[in-house]
Amino acid sequence: MDASQNNLRCGLCGQVTDARHEQNHEESVVSADRRVEYVVIELRGATAHCQAVDDPSRTSKTGAAGLAEQLGIDLPDLLGRHYTCWETPGEYGVIRRGFELV
Repeated sequence: MDASQNNLRCGLCGQVTDARHEQNHEESVVSADRRVEYVVIELRGATAHCQAVDDPSRTSKTGAAGLAEQLGIDLPDLLGRHYTCWETPGEYGVIRRGFELV
């Protein structure tokens, strides 16, 4: 494995993957709902690029119009906004719900 793969992050929990990660994953992450604070760092086309406040290496992309609607704000006001949401690990990634402005 080369050095670039050492920095791969799990799509479920956001932790750096390693040889033991898969073995321990099911026990440590199941039902690990948590509220995470994000900031919208860029709007590119119809996509909002967001970054976790507590761990800037964790990023996500989502539809900008949908995010603005869930937060109850206008699309032009989205850039730079902080919000929180509940994250639940799922089989194919993280499910985000319960969006609120900070």
